[in-house]
Amino acid sequence: MMPSLMQFLSRFSAAAIQRSLNYMDKIDLETIEFFKEGVSISMYAQIEGTDYYDTVITYNSKQDRLTDSDCSCPVGYDCKHGAALARLFYQDYREKYQKRPAQAHASAAASQLPHFQAQRWLNDFKRHLEQAEPQQPAKTGNYLIYLLDQPFGSNNVVLDVYKARLNKRGDIADASRYSSYDNIVQRRLTLPEAKRQLFNQIYFYGQLNRSGGHYQSGLNISGILQEHFKAFIQSGDVYWQSKSSPALAWTEQEYLAELAWQNQQENDSERLSIELVSAGRRLSLSASPHIRIMPSQPPCYIDISQHTAGRLQGGYSAELLHQLQQMPELPAALLEEFEQLASQYPSIRQMPKPKHMQNIAHLAGNPQPVLRFGVLPLFDHQARYYDYALAEIEFAYAGGRVKAGAAGGYFLGRHQGKTVRQQRDLVQELQAVKRLQLLLPSFKWVKNLAKKQQPDVQPEALEALACAKPQDWIRQLVPSNQIELMGWKIEHTAHSQFNLQHAANMQISLDESGSRQDWFNIGATIQDSAGNSYDLLDLIAGLVQKFPALLDAATLENLDENGIFTLNTAPSQPDLALPVKDIKPVLQHLGSMLQQDSRSLDRYDASQLLELQHHLGMEWQVSQRLQQFAERFKQGCRQQLPTPPGFQGELRPYQQQGLGWLQFLRETQHGGILADDMGLGKTAQTLAHLLMEKQAGRLRGAPALIVAPTSLMHNWLKEAGKFAPDLSILLLQGQNRHQHFEQIPQHDIVLTTYPLLAKDEAQLSQYEYHQLILDEAQNIKNPRAKAAHVARHLKARHRLCLTGTPMENHLGELWSLFYFLMPGFLYPQEEFNKKYRHPIEKHGDQQLRQKLVSRIGPFILRRLKTEVAKELPEKTVIEVNIDMDKQQSRLYEAVRAAMQENIQQIIAEKGFKRSQIHILDALLKLRQVCCHPSLLQLDSVNSAQAQSAKLEQLMEMAVPMVEEGRKILIFSQFTSMLELIEQRLTSAGIGYVKLTGKTKKRAEAVDAFQSGQVPVFLISLKAGGVGLNLTAADTVMHYDPWWNPAAEDQASDRAWRIGQDKPVFVYKLITNQSIEEKILALQKNKAQLAQSILSADHEGEVKLTEEDVMKLFEEF
Repeated sequence: MMPSLMQFLSRFSAAAIQRSLNYMDKIDLETIEFFKEGVSISMYAQIEGTDYYDTVITYNSKQDRLTDSDCSCPVGYDCKHGAALARLFYQDYREKYQKRPAQAHASAAASQLPHFQAQRWLNDFKRHLEQAEPQQPAKTGNYLIYLLDQPFGSNNVVLDVYKARLNKRGDIADASRYSSYDNIVQRRLTLPEAKRQLFNQIYFYGQLNRSGGHYQSGLNISGILQEHFKAFIQSGDVYWQSKSSPALAWTEQEYLAELAWQNQQENDSERLSIELVSAGRRLSLSASPHIRIMPSQPPCYIDISQHTAGRLQGGYSAELLHQLQQMPELPAALLEEFEQLASQYPSIRQMPKPKHMQNIAHLAGNPQPVLRFGVLPLFDHQARYYDYALAEIEFAYAGGRVKAGAAGGYFLGRHQGKTVRQQRDLVQELQAVKRLQLLLPSFKWVKNLAKKQQPDVQPEALEALACAKPQDWIRQLVPSNQIELMGWKIEHTAHSQFNLQHAANMQISLDESGSRQDWFNIGATIQDSAGNSYDLLDLIAGLVQKFPALLDAATLENLDENGIFTLNTAPSQPDLALPVKDIKPVLQHLGSMLQQDSRSLDRYDASQLLELQHHLGMEWQVSQRLQQFAERFKQGCRQQLPTPPGFQGELRPYQQQGLGWLQFLRETQHGGILADDMGLGKTAQTLAHLLMEKQAGRLRGAPALIVAPTSLMHNWLKEAGKFAPDLSILLLQGQNRHQHFEQIPQHDIVLTTYPLLAKDEAQLSQYEYHQLILDEAQNIKNPRAKAAHVARHLKARHRLCLTGTPMENHLGELWSLFYFLMPGFLYPQEEFNKKYRHPIEKHGDQQLRQKLVSRIGPFILRRLKTEVAKELPEKTVIEVNIDMDKQQSRLYEAVRAAMQENIQQIIAEKGFKRSQIHILDALLKLRQVCCHPSLLQLDSVNSAQAQSAKLEQLMEMAVPMVEEGRKILIFSQFTSMLELIEQRLTSAGIGYVKLTGKTKKRAEAVDAFQSGQVPVFLISLKAGGVGLNLTAADTVMHYDPWWNPAAEDQASDRAWRIGQDKPVFVYKLITNQSIEEKILALQKNKAQLAQSILSADHEGEVKLTEEDVMKLFEEF
């Protein structure tokens, strides 16, 4: 049922409905717009009232009723304007928007939408044309008038806007203050166009002078252009303070503002008077309150008594005249200061001079440039973050000083007790600054810095401030003051950071400790320019405490060696300047000691410190006994001994040096690690050393005990018989070995294995050995292992380790070897971990790495093939990348995803450390899939049908190589994989031998390959990684990669060793997009850690973390 009009308007009050009749014709039909959202229709229009109001009603087409009414009038909602718009909607639009069947409604909405959009654009376009086109005179009774005022004590001029109407007689009526300025600007208030443009011009100045956030009762039009102010007055709509007075009129009568000083005899002061002169008429501004100065540009005046406005000449701004009007009498002392301002600021330079200043003397002369440091201590402290330091520049004349950047060609000063006008030599001032700029590459004026970098000072003070990098200042100040040599005078306040004295006579001393034998106290002294001595280490320790980053290797490396450290020695003394080039080596080599309570070194560190004499560049005072010890070490490490008589063969030069080193260790009662690369003859050098010991009678009754892996027993017997047949050897191996223990003292060499070391501890401990030698000493890398424990407790005069890989995974393995060789040399394990291992492995501390390298250097002899065995042919390593087929790839991804989920769950339950076995097992499965799916032994994998892309690649390479006559070593960690390779070799008719942990006749297999009976040797990595000499091979294939790169290198070196006369090619078969690629990355990390300790020129690396382990299981 259709609602009646009153029912439709029921949300409005009776008063609003009644008054809405008066506003129906006030609705601007051209502004009507409709907006539809679902069943809601919103109608918008502008309605003229006291102002123009934005009014919106909302109609629900489904319920056929109004649901909302909003308005921008003071009432806000359900007002008379909303009721008027609702009446219009009911009469003209309601039926159009009533609810229809869904399909028809949707169709109508769709058809009306373009119409609404087009209508809205047309309305906007019409408004644009109205604003752009010249306006026809509007028929309106609205009128604007303006009341001008100048608040007491202010220079501003403020106007209030009044809205009025013209009555039939043309008089202004019904004037009331009007502040809805937007209605005027946006044409919502109807006005004659000329009057609107006049307001817009005035309103522009009001907006410029508007104070944000502060209430303003009128428009401040200060700064208005004179021509605009004239047009404003000529409009006839402007009144002074009240509309009851006549409107202001523009007059062409001009006033000239003149300034004059008047003496005040009674107190020796002067007063400035402002007079306005026009056509012979002269008015004192202070005695003429009816004359107001208007702050226009240039200024105008208003004569309140005559209701006129006109121009004010004279060249002074209204603001300046306002300030001068407030000037009290100035005493003579302040007149000088005022005159000084006049010389600096052009705006008052044309003012007449006070009479007191008109007869002062003039001085000329040359300036003395002055540089003052420490003038803004707080800012200097902040400025260091921007890497610059501050200085104030002044110029001293006979009449006083003037700051750089000050305006004017003269200044007022004092000379011989009288005020003088000092003439400046601006050319000389400029030249002095330019010379300073050339001396300081980073010189800048502070005023040119970014705002946040400038100090909070007055702009005139900012002009005199310059800055440069602190190091640039210091370089020119010490050791010789280059700035003073250029004619500048340097001054320092109490806060200056550049009041420095040059350091000299640096000395280092190493004296014997009175409390501990073979320990030495280190000291260092330095003198200042006055001859005072200081403890240099204490000074540097204070510097490090202030700047801890100085102990960081990267920070030290990047230090500018031309720079200066400044250190405070005493409160009353200037800071001491220490050149970075002198202090940097001390920080590099003694940095760790600076943080210790004790400054004592054992003889090893002390002797290493002596090696740095030429680096530290100081005068040294060293204990004679320490010098002798250090020189003995230096000679012993370099001595080269000839091949001893009775040795069957000729030692190469590097092996003769190794023999000399072994003899040196014995002579100085030290242990050591012979860590030569694989194949360089560690066994031969050791046998030559023992032969010399026998010939000297030192093996009599105390043989050399050699402990080696079981697989190397035969090799030691064979090598000893070959090179040193004069040495008698006792082999303690097999079930009958107990029968031979009593014969130990009767032999020169006793051989046993690591497994038997623990079993035979009781028998072996009964004897003392001249030399205890551990071959493949990495077998005791775990210090808690039984074999390591027994080896440490055997009685031996000298100890030696033989290994090509003294450290495979971490520094703890190196510590374990030295714990066997020289207990305490690398400190207790906990101290070693804290002092060296953790900082090096976890944080990559290069300074500590170098210190550790220096300490252990004399006791590790390591030569690489590439360095000493030049006769070895080149070894070429080739990486062969293989893609899995689809079936193998799907299997790999399934296993990877399952293992990743499983390991994440296990680590969450047990923690990372207790999950190691599960992690290794999961990784094993991934590696097996890469090698061959059948290695998994899954029910879902048919071994007979399973395919391996890597095995196919291996056969594609091996068959043609064998046909070419190549001799191949194939390594794998999985014996089951070797069995699969066997099957393929057999099918291809290729002969082979195999060596695994189960092989009984190792020598026969080696001989068959070496003699050329078969072209292929299948070897499990662990069984054949050490102790084999397979120089017949020229090709090595690693079927699968291992975590430890040293193990792979050892295996490759079965072929690439002394005796090899052919180039050796090493092929590494890697499955793409698999765990094997990640193993390669892991290999590089481990290799870098090992090389950083065993090689003095290699960078350090960090350990694997839980995050790194989990990355191994991530999908590519």
